[in-house]
Amino acid sequence: MKKLRIQDLTPRHIVFNIVSWARRRRGLVLAIVACTLLASIEGVRRLSFDPDVLSLLPHDGRVIPAFRNYLARVGSLDQLYVVFTAPEGYSIDDYRDDIEAWIERLRSSPEIDRVDSGTADRTRDFEWLADRRLLLLRGAALDEGLRRLQPDGVARAVAASRTLLTVPSADVAEMIRYDPLGLLALVRESLGGTQRGLNIGITEGGYLSADNTSRLIIARPRKPPFDTDFSRALDTRLRQIASEVAGHADGDSEDERRPAMTVEFAGGHRVAVETEALVKRESIFNTVGSLALILPLLYLAYRSLWLVGVGAVPSGLSLLLVFGVLGFAGVRLSSAATGASAMLFGLGVDGVVLLYVAYLLHTGPASPLDVARGCREQSRRAPGPPYAPTNGDADDTASGLTGPSISMLLGMWTTAATFYGLTFVDFPSLQQLGRLIGHSMLICGLLTLVLVPALLPRRASAKRPPTLTMPRLAAWIVRRRHALTVAAVVVTIVLGAVSTRLRVNPTLDRLRSTTSAAQLETKLAGTFGLPTDVYVVLAEGNNLDSLLETNERLTARLTTDLPSLGVQAPTTLLPPAASQQRTAERVQQSAPSRTALLAALERARGESGFRPGSFDLFAGTLPAVLDSSLRLTYDGYRSHGLGDLIDRFVVRTADRWTIVTYAFPEDERQAQRLQEIVDSVDPAQTLTGLPLVNRELADRFLPQFLKGLGIGSLMVVVLVVLAFRSWRLSLFALLPTVFGLIWTAGILAAAGVELDLFAMFAVVTFLGIGVDYGIHLVHRFRERGDAERATSELAPVILVAGAITLLGYGTLINSSYPPLRSMGLVSAVSVLALAAASLLVLPALLAMGRRP
Repeated sequence: MKKLRIQDLTPRHIVFNIVSWARRRRGLVLAIVACTLLASIEGVRRLSFDPDVLSLLPHDGRVIPAFRNYLARVGSLDQLYVVFTAPEGYSIDDYRDDIEAWIERLRSSPEIDRVDSGTADRTRDFEWLADRRLLLLRGAALDEGLRRLQPDGVARAVAASRTLLTVPSADVAEMIRYDPLGLLALVRESLGGTQRGLNIGITEGGYLSADNTSRLIIARPRKPPFDTDFSRALDTRLRQIASEVAGHADGDSEDERRPAMTVEFAGGHRVAVETEALVKRESIFNTVGSLALILPLLYLAYRSLWLVGVGAVPSGLSLLLVFGVLGFAGVRLSSAATGASAMLFGLGVDGVVLLYVAYLLHTGPASPLDVARGCREQSRRAPGPPYAPTNGDADDTASGLTGPSISMLLGMWTTAATFYGLTFVDFPSLQQLGRLIGHSMLICGLLTLVLVPALLPRRASAKRPPTLTMPRLAAWIVRRRHALTVAAVVVTIVLGAVSTRLRVNPTLDRLRSTTSAAQLETKLAGTFGLPTDVYVVLAEGNNLDSLLETNERLTARLTTDLPSLGVQAPTTLLPPAASQQRTAERVQQSAPSRTALLAALERARGESGFRPGSFDLFAGTLPAVLDSSLRLTYDGYRSHGLGDLIDRFVVRTADRWTIVTYAFPEDERQAQRLQEIVDSVDPAQTLTGLPLVNRELADRFLPQFLKGLGIGSLMVVVLVVLAFRSWRLSLFALLPTVFGLIWTAGILAAAGVELDLFAMFAVVTFLGIGVDYGIHLVHRFRERGDAERATSELAPVILVAGAITLLGYGTLINSSYPPLRSMGLVSAVSVLALAAASLLVLPALLAMGRRP
């Protein structure tokens, strides 16, 4: 057995032995890769995608975790919006029967928990709430309600109800029989008579648009929207209902048939289905599009079908392997991380090109000068693979590929290091992107190391490709090295100054999905007057009544200090026990007896011209209305089918309560005052909402960006210094990246491009990509001892590698998902700047320095 020597443990010997082994054991290498591929395909089939926009939010902070907690517990994104729109020339009232058929089928669907049609329905026991209607009144509204119970107030209220009958309506007539004193109307006004107030399901006609051509139905599915299997089942159910209702309409008689109304769906579940389909479609498109552009480029550059066939193999296999492992592990991939995986083809093909060019240079005809230089290089190296004329055997090929393989591994692993830098930032989706591409680049380097030697032809082609070196370009750069260096410094200073005007928009709005369902949901806010910039006050504790008392103080302060502020508070539906006791005592003291009230009601009926018995239904409810012992309770709401009302404000988890107050500031000044009042009433409460989330994202962006940039840069610097063991060569390898990133920022600022979070963090990843070019060139310069020759040999490699990366990222520019589109734009500019700095500035710097 051959004795192991210390020299055999050096990186050069290890790489040489791996390459030589892969060259000799081709069949074994391919068999292992094939088995791994089959296993990975099974894992890929188990992958699931997470289109949840919450995955983009940081975990730390105050406002953002509170917002995440609100969405997780209260679930405002769990609504399903069904929008019915009548065709031109028709009113939505013409389609009342079809809409009622929809409502009936939605309520009977196993995927739907409850349906809010905006009108009174028999699925909710409003009698329980009506019996306690006076407990929902406070302040001036309560005073007015008590006045209406007095004899003269009864007469005025019944006369006012009579005027409502001037417009014929069966619903209005039924409402008057049930509530001739208009107490429920008082309750509705007290809760907030507009869409910003609370709808308790007793409005006429439901949620209608201003022009009466559209109607909105709000349903609550049984499972969250980002359970994609459930969302797909719900989507299937909606299509089935649409088909059934349309078939029912087609069965009407010919003279009653009308053009079909339009039915559209929005909400988190529909967005989930569309986003999943979009991610899958764009992942395939970006991957296939990248390959469709990259592979022809490889053939045009090198006239090699082998390179076209093998160029993307290590990248594709590494991506499949990582996806397979994630699939077996049950990891849910975010939309952005999955869609951005196409960039790996632009990053991984570089290594194959580098080794292929090294193979051609090694097996091609060598000049006497090359042989002499090879001998001198071998004499300076540590003991290792002997220098010998090319003879086509495994060791000979390995000796020619060892140096480029080390450069290839260093380049891929520095790129992986920059992506791993993203795992330290507090943005979950970016962490996943960093792990996905980082792991893939590590594996891609190892696969390239063994697959390329195994797949290279046993004998070199007799026809040498014509595009292997660029001696004229190299000579031009060396001759003008001083001018190029000065120009680079001037350009860097100018663009560095311009880059200070670069605009960054780190808000969540820039990261939203742009599917048709998401766009429709945005449109609903304007059509139906739904609030958009909602602020949410969260309070948590173990004692519900204590939380409600604090909330009542908060509501009172807001009403006093900000009377124009729209507020929806839990105490509007569920006052604290002490408040209900005070109201009950006032009713007991002020309201007349049931006998006196019935007598006053009968006189008012006769005076207003109502038929005898018109108010018998209301008379039957009077004992409960005047009963001072009745109370509003959380369990009472839920047990009487009114959970959809109270669940927006009060949530119980085990023995812990969460209460939610909604506020609608009109401007920044009002929002600031709202924050001050919330803090003064109880600092334990948290004010959150999308506007505040966007503000906290903006505040946290710079520290997180600098953190990711610093960690990624540190890992790259450590790897480069350990590889070159020379601060001068390490600085040369890193300097073009600094130039290129400054140029990128200046160009984007000059073009007026506004960047989002993903675009800025994409810059972090280009630390490794830019350093790759510098590493390869400095490594070849150290081996050749000649900047001109190193540039001549690697200029085409850098140009092709830059074009490959550009095409790999460039497909993202056409993405319909905004984060990927901005990432593609920044990537394209970055690649061009980094390639220019590496190809023009670095050789000039190397030519001015001493030879290694």
